[in-house]
Amino acid sequence: MTSILTIGNFDGLHLGHRQLISTTIDLAKSWGARSVAITFTPHPHQFFNPSPHFFIHPENIKEQILESLGLDEVIYLPFEKIRLLTPEAFFQNILIPLDPAAIVLGNNFTFGANKSGNISLLRQMCAANDIALHSLIMEPWHNEPVSSSRIRTAIQTGRVEDAAQMLTAPYTLYGNVEHGASRGHTLGFATANIHVPNQVMPKIGVYATRVQINSAPELHPAVTAVTQTPTFGTIKTIVETHIFDFTDDIYGQSLSIRFEHFIRDEILFRSRDELVQQLRSDCEKARSLLH
Repeated sequence: MTSILTIGNFDGLHLGHRQLISTTIDLAKSWGARSVAITFTPHPHQFFNPSPHFFIHPENIKEQILESLGLDEVIYLPFEKIRLLTPEAFFQNILIPLDPAAIVLGNNFTFGANKSGNISLLRQMCAANDIALHSLIMEPWHNEPVSSSRIRTAIQTGRVEDAAQMLTAPYTLYGNVEHGASRGHTLGFATANIHVPNQVMPKIGVYATRVQINSAPELHPAVTAVTQTPTFGTIKTIVETHIFDFTDDIYGQSLSIRFEHFIRDEILFRSRDELVQQLRSDCEKARSLLH
């Protein structure tokens, strides 16, 4: 059966990615073909330049979202095995066997070793093989194309509302609850702490959030602090969440923390009472924003 293909890293599955995928699915339905997305594992950036706090979605979450969007098939290419292919070899060995009737891509698409192939070259290859090429201008947001790098910048600067609009959903961190220093508990604001080494970290500060526990349907309103602490000569970023009106023991359980609003920057407090007063204010502000 012929296929309609789209290709990308799909980190974030943002507005632009969804435009590619929805166009692919619509074309496949109208042409009686299979809709197929091709992506790479690991992400090429992480293959060449591994770095912490890079991913918008963890790989397993990206897979879940990709496979929930209505595609007939998602193909995960091992990047190490295909990274040295020339554009011509990538086209002949990877794309042609999928019997594409059309390929749907962003207009800045590159492919092949060292990104040596571009849309112009691919257009020539497609024309020679009677394959339609749909080159889309990516979905704009505030007059500029949406991109994963633009979303990372929004998250890192605390503009989580902007990130949510580009992602079509609040930016979410995932992790298991760890034992912390119990400082929040002694202040009357018990927190669930997670360490997230791989995802993009929001700007240091305090946020209004909603928390999902173990994939349960309920979303709990919360206030979340992103802070840093020295650990064995390095700086470890910690995410501490105070879930409102919640007293269950959830150590070891998985949390999904949805960042909805930035409240304030981190503050150095002069006394315990000043800290407690500020925490109360943060909770009131978060409740109001999440209402």
